[in-house]
Amino acid sequence: MVRAAVLPAVGAPLEITDIELPDPGPGQVRVRLAAAGVCHSDLSLSDGTMRVPVPAVLGHEGAGTVVAVGEGVTGVAPGDGVILNWAPSCGRCHACSLGEVWLCGNALNGAADVYARTADGTDLHPGLNVAAFAEETVVSASCVLPLPDGIPLTDAALLGCAVLTGYGAVHHSARVREGETVAVYGVGGVGLATLQAARIAGASKIVAVDVSPGKEELARAAGATDYVIASENTAREIRGLTGKQGVDVAVECVGRA
Repeated sequence: MVRAAVLPAVGAPLEITDIELPDPGPGQVRVRLAAAGVCHSDLSLSDGTMRVPVPAVLGHEGAGTVVAVGEGVTGVAPGDGVILNWAPSCGRCHACSLGEVWLCGNALNGAADVYARTADGTDLHPGLNVAAFAEETVVSASCVLPLPDGIPLTDAALLGCAVLTGYGAVHHSARVREGETVAVYGVGGVGLATLQAARIAGASKIVAVDVSPGKEELARAAGATDYVIASENTAREIRGLTGKQGVDVAVECVGRA
């Protein structure tokens, strides 16, 4: 038995309870979690804004250590540090055939699976595939990525969602090129990752926009060259910072427009 935070029903509070995990089957990996991030998507799942089968164990940003592997698993071994990948690409759908694996149409198919049971035998689903709000989890081998030595697991947990969301927006969706200008709206976890990705891409001007003056230091440390307090004059201010040209790329990281 391991402890987990179970969502018993949509709109209900999470319940900390014992659950029974099976041994990893063929192509599966058991991971002991060291850290799990809390993402707004978890709230959206718990309140029904996004739908997954319940009862479920939520949590999709996680990192930990491999405990055991099932038959046929070759990419990781017990003792390896890994991050959890909640949206693995299938390699077979139309988007994957085009190389756009981040748009995989089958990435969340595992959410309907029964992956564990409560002590009284109730079936549990894995939320967004990886069920990171638990001491341990069992996932498909496609849902784990080995970590290089030296990266703390507590830091690596955010790589599973927030960091890759920002990175993907810059490098896959917008395909920011060296010398382009970028505006990033919202300096939360995804926004900070987007700022860093824009800096890595070589953007010449990176404008961070947020309602909070207190986030400027964080934004500049992440790569922002300029900081604008969001207001009805935001567009005018950005044009003023860019020679009246505006920016080449704008990334919305607030979650609402």
